Amino acid sequence: MMTKKYKILLLCVFFPLLLCGQEVLLPLQYSPAAAETNTTKKSNLPMLLPFFDDFSATDSRPSADYWCDDFAFICNDYAKDPVSVGVATLDALDDKGNVYTHLVPRQTKVADYLTSNPIRLDSVFGAEPRALHAFDSVFLSFYFQPNAYDDLFISQAGNLPSDSLVLEFFSSDSSWLNVWSTKGFRHDEINPADNKGRTFIEVLIPITDEEKFFHKSFQFRFKNYVTLVDDYLYPSWQINFSQWNIDYVYLDFNRDRNGYYKDVCFARNAHSFLKNYFAMPYKQYSNNAFDEIILNDTVLISNLDNVNHNVNYKCEVRNQAGNVIKTFPGGTNYIQPFDQYGYYDNPSTTPTIFPFIFPVGNTDSASFKINHILSETDLGFTQNDTITFNQNFYNYYAYDNGTAEYGYTLMGNGLLALKFKLNLADTLRAVNFFFDRIKNVDETSFTLCVWNENGNIPDARIYEQEVTVAFDTLTRNDFVTILLDKPLYIGSDNFPFLVFYVGFEKSKYEDIAVGFDVSRASNTNTFYNIDGNWVNSVYQGSLMIRPLLGKPVSIPAGIGSVDTPFDFSVYPNPSTGEFVKVDVPSTLRDYSVDVFDICGRKYSVEVSDNIPATVNTGGLKGGVYILTVTDNISGLSVSKKIIIGRR
Repeated sequence: MMTKKYKILLLCVFFPLLLCGQEVLLPLQYSPAAAETNTTKKSNLPMLLPFFDDFSATDSRPSADYWCDDFAFICNDYAKDPVSVGVATLDALDDKGNVYTHLVPRQTKVADYLTSNPIRLDSVFGAEPRALHAFDSVFLSFYFQPNAYDDLFISQAGNLPSDSLVLEFFSSDSSWLNVWSTKGFRHDEINPADNKGRTFIEVLIPITDEEKFFHKSFQFRFKNYVTLVDDYLYPSWQINFSQWNIDYVYLDFNRDRNGYYKDVCFARNAHSFLKNYFAMPYKQYSNNAFDEIILNDTVLISNLDNVNHNVNYKCEVRNQAGNVIKTFPGGTNYIQPFDQYGYYDNPSTTPTIFPFIFPVGNTDSASFKINHILSETDLGFTQNDTITFNQNFYNYYAYDNGTAEYGYTLMGNGLLALKFKLNLADTLRAVNFFFDRIKNVDETSFTLCVWNENGNIPDARIYEQEVTVAFDTLTRNDFVTILLDKPLYIGSDNFPFLVFYVGFEKSKYEDIAVGFDVSRASNTNTFYNIDGNWVNSVYQGSLMIRPLLGKPVSIPAGIGSVDTPFDFSVYPNPSTGEFVKVDVPSTLRDYSVDVFDICGRKYSVEVSDNIPATVNTGGLKGGVYILTVTDNISGLSVSKKIIIGRR
């Protein structure tokens, strides 16, 4: 067959670390999510006590309300049983999502920083302002843990005792002083019985030196030391691990050492109501809606205090218009302290949500928002009282949530296949792959394959297509769309029970890896074959391979091609005002608009629902930017350069 070359920017670079038979799990070296920049304007005024951040906001970068740098990655999937939803992860990646250029293999150096904004630690403000003193019982507390997956990686690379996590205070003489640190250790060395049932370790630090620290520009910062290691078997691969997760940072006066907090919070992310997928085609869902929905769902609520609290819980589902179409009144829940029962032993922390069938329809797509909400009385720390999941029905199946934590590849010759099941016959048009780049590999080739099923494993190869992927910077898409040369009809004649497998065949001379998401364990649907026998993957996670079905999919044919999936206009361009207009074709019914600078950093902009859409560019400095319109149904994007002029 003709070989097609798809030139893409592979936004997630992995290096191998964990080998199980011929399966290799790879840690991130480039993260598209970690490359998103927080563009919120930072205040020049020092903060007032209390300081509290549990990283429960949905941004992937530290909040500018509390932190003055963007190096840490805010997420939830790296942490094991966080104190509250969301953690800050320190690793070897910079604020653009790349491995730090100053890191040298086999040498230990500082990587990430997480630095607070200046804080008025000299005074207490309120009705009667006064100076703050050591006897006011000032404490900084936080929770931390080494990444659980590092245990597996360390077993191959060897422990790195020089890797560490450090906390520093900014002194009145403008120097940073080390006040706490820990050497690297395995996650499985944490004893929950010694940590109130948690796999996070709590640290409480009294601040008593008035001369050094009780000043109006006090700051604290975390930093981590990383040893980047080459794999001696595969020199083109590197090892990037020794990650640290930080949660629930709290600084205030009139505190004690008991480590309890007057807070009832969500402790895990909201997730899909679908039984098997994060997303699926709306037509496929509508044809068998009841069987696609989970029988019941739970959310995890944690009481961080040492006394019981009553809280009201509810779940609501909203449609695309923002209207509430379903409410689950969870009622008042009597939540007992976490440290008495732990995450899994107290059923009152997991209210049950009974099945909800999303409305069915004949449209191409639909989207719903699932909100979980806590209502508290006389409790603080309300940031973690709402969690949300966007339930999307577009033209693709996805086991993954769109964010890769690791990568996955096979050693030597091998076949990789991911299983999907239709509810009615359909046409496979394309496959989205989240590819992960291997160091010093500019291009890779493989055979795209589709198999039918026999005996719950892949059987006859129904379709194949030669593909070459070049790693360059022509597009920012996380996923690359491989358009099938010939659309494949999937019916019961050639696919028994409408089950098909999508994946690839690779040779031992080609390095190829795909994204690996740990938020859902779908390894029972992941198969590989390196010796003539199909076996399940042992890794608890999901490959980021998404088949696209239904109507024809259009993508650019290649480098320099003028064929685009759609076109749009943006005006005025150049612009010296506060807004630009984006006019998209009427056929584009569900789309999003993003703005990036020429270095690839994403900016947060407000976009109206008007026709044409209005984009607020008032927060952008003068310069050249890339405005990208993404069709949320096909996942395809088109970008144009815009110029913002500032007098």
